[in-house]
Amino acid sequence: MDLIKPLHVLLNILKRLSIYLAYIGAFFLFAMMCLTMADVAGRYIFNAPILGAFELTEFMVLILIFSFLAYAQANKSHVSVDLFMMFLPKKLKFYIEIFNHLACLAIMMLIAWMGFEKALEMMETGVSSPNLALPTYPFVFFLVLGCAVMCIEFIKDIAMIFKNRKGVQ
Repeated sequence: MDLIKPLHVLLNILKRLSIYLAYIGAFFLFAMMCLTMADVAGRYIFNAPILGAFELTEFMVLILIFSFLAYAQANKSHVSVDLFMMFLPKKLKFYIEIFNHLACLAIMMLIAWMGFEKALEMMETGVSSPNLALPTYPFVFFLVLGCAVMCIEFIKDIAMIFKNRKGVQ
């Protein structure tokens, strides 16, 4: 049975999902900039700040962070310090990379799991923002989505590390 084609289909879906999430993040970054500009102008020019601007900004920051995580991982754009890695033997580098990815995967899975439970709890209890009374659970579900896609990226990266292991023996 040929597993290569379904794997490529899954990788393409993951890539598109990461890109779509990044577009959502870019949109909310622009919206947050516009909201902040309007709030500052309203506050200092018209003496009338926008009610709930701080709450909306908090929600938009959450969307920003968790929409760009997987995209940054897919493009290897996260900050990494590999100052000493170049001096290590290939076999040790391999084990450090695997450990690093597994640890990050475990942490992101834990955040996704706990976030999902918290979102369900918030949905049941009807938790909302103080000024605008916006329900908060959809934003926590977005956090879960961002973490889940990030987990899939880590699994893909771990598989690629094993695939590229040639010569590390």
